[in-house]
Amino acid sequence: MSVGDLLFAISEARLTLEVSKSEDTLKVYPAANITPEMATVIRRHKAEIIRILREDEEMQRTGIIQSERQVFELAHEYFGSSGKRGEE
Repeated sequence: MSVGDLLFAISEARLTLEVSKSEDTLKVYPAANITPEMATVIRRHKAEIIRILREDEEMQRTGIIQSERQVFELAHEYFGSSGKRGEE
C-alpha cells in the first residue's frame, strides 16, 4: 500500500493523526479503527507521514490532523485523485 492509499484509508476509517512538533512520534486513534495491515503500513511509512503532516498549515497550528477532510485534502494534494504522488 502506498502512502497516498494509506492516507485515503486513514480518512475512510475516520482516524485522527497526531504528530509531535519536536519529536518523530506519530499517534493514530481510535485504536479500534486500525486494522493490523494498516498499523503495519503506518509503521513502514511513518517518516513520510510525519513529513507530510508537518508541512500542512493546519497541523503546524494545532499539531493534530483530525478531520476526515484534512486527511483527504492532504492525500489529494500530495498524491492526486489516483493515490499516487504526482499523478492527477
